[in-house]
Amino acid sequence: MPESMSTVERLRLVDEWANGVDLYDVPSVESLIEYGRRVPVLRTAVRYGGHILTYAELFDRLDGGVIGSAGPSLDGLARLLCEIAAAANNDSTLMLGDSGIGLTAEALAAAADDRRAVVAAHRECRVDRAFGSADVRLFATRWDCADAAVELLAALADGATLVLATEAQRRAPAALAELIATCAATHVVADARTLTGLADLPAPALPTVRRWDVTGTDCPVILSGLLRAVAAGSVAGFAYTAPEYAGVAARGPLDGSGRVRPIPGARVLVLDSALRPVAPGTPGAIYLGGAALAAESATGFVADPFVPGGRLTRTDARGRWTADGWLVLDAAESLDMTVASTVTDRIIPVTDDEVDYAA
Repeated sequence: MPESMSTVERLRLVDEWANGVDLYDVPSVESLIEYGRRVPVLRTAVRYGGHILTYAELFDRLDGGVIGSAGPSLDGLARLLCEIAAAANNDSTLMLGDSGIGLTAEALAAAADDRRAVVAAHRECRVDRAFGSADVRLFATRWDCADAAVELLAALADGATLVLATEAQRRAPAALAELIATCAATHVVADARTLTGLADLPAPALPTVRRWDVTGTDCPVILSGLLRAVAAGSVAGFAYTAPEYAGVAARGPLDGSGRVRPIPGARVLVLDSALRPVAPGTPGAIYLGGAALAAESATGFVADPFVPGGRLTRTDARGRWTADGWLVLDAAESLDMTVASTVTDRIIPVTDDEVDYAA
């Protein structure tokens, strides 16, 4: 650790700024799944293109029943739920396709609980366990990561409907806007590149959206005003995500600054090549640890130099701390959206017969 740093600065960099608040009373994966069983069986659980699965159909698959096919993608999503439940029951690691990422049930539960808390802050009324939530959550981002599992668990636990955008809809702003409008989405999760495309449209009106979650490592200035314009009264946040961490690792305002702070249970460090913390204002590699860190990762792990027994993984992103404790992502060095937009779905394969271009 550089000798020029004071003791106070060192403590801030590796403890105060690096850690979100401690987690408290996180429900287990089994509890989250059990919440979903109480939802009215005819409610739509998931939708993809022209296919749907109701809560009854989804949980019948979880219980070993077979009710025809809802297309390869939704059938694959149902299998993912079965794998999540099996991992929780057997205290084993859930491997996400060929991504090289493995997650424990505890990591998934922590990420899903955080997602539910964020959604609840912008819901018109509380969830009634007898009827579930009227939320329609649109997930329009990559599927070759833990986010699909997290969003599925969070939506089912709240009795919401999860709408998955097809690859064609993610690539075409007009198709995405039409999907948001026709499904009356209340919450939208998408990366910055996908949502920036809405600026090319003639001011689409999307009044049902109450919250936008912009994910990734890039936070364009244009998005804040754009999203408020197309959905009056909505709020928007910027969420730093990484394949090695389930769900979100850090959040901040969608103001174009790219500044974030670790969420509850997360640990975020900015280190140099010798795993030493860098001074505020100096760029470095971003390392992640905490409650939702992957159990296995293609990039591997290193021991946390500052927490006995702790683990960290180095991400592809770089960033720097500000003088007042915000982490600012260095989009110029870490942006990988061009690559991300061409990645095929590895957890749930996409096939042409499922693409509903009019939906």
